[in-house]
Amino acid sequence: MDTVKSRILIADPDPDVGETLKLYFSAHGHEVQLVNRAEDVLKAARQSQPSAILMSSEVSDRNPYQVCREILEDKLTGHIPVILMLHIDERQARLEALEAGADDVITKPIDIEELRLRVEAAVRLSTVREYA
Repeated sequence: MDTVKSRILIADPDPDVGETLKLYFSAHGHEVQLVNRAEDVLKAARQSQPSAILMSSEVSDRNPYQVCREILEDKLTGHIPVILMLHIDERQARLEALEAGADDVITKPIDIEELRLRVEAAVRLSTVREYA
């Protein structure tokens, strides 16, 4: 039986996208928590201490870049890698996401295998930093 590789918090307002990502990451041994509002990301991250956060820029209840900043500024969550999933592939949007502190950016439509590899790399790097 596989052991859980990591806990991943996914924030996407589209329930189909969220469920698809949950099924995919779960099948690869990850524990997944879904939220559909940006407002719930920081609260869930503080409670569950995920290994990584995937947040869609399409969460519309709050500015996802501001939420990213809040995650990084919070003592309980500042160590958690954040990967923003952008719905547009524009240079300015990518720069804004990175400036907000995102560890990585991926644009939709998502190559799910690439996303998994990026998440696993971010988790590995954060674990190395944590124990260094």
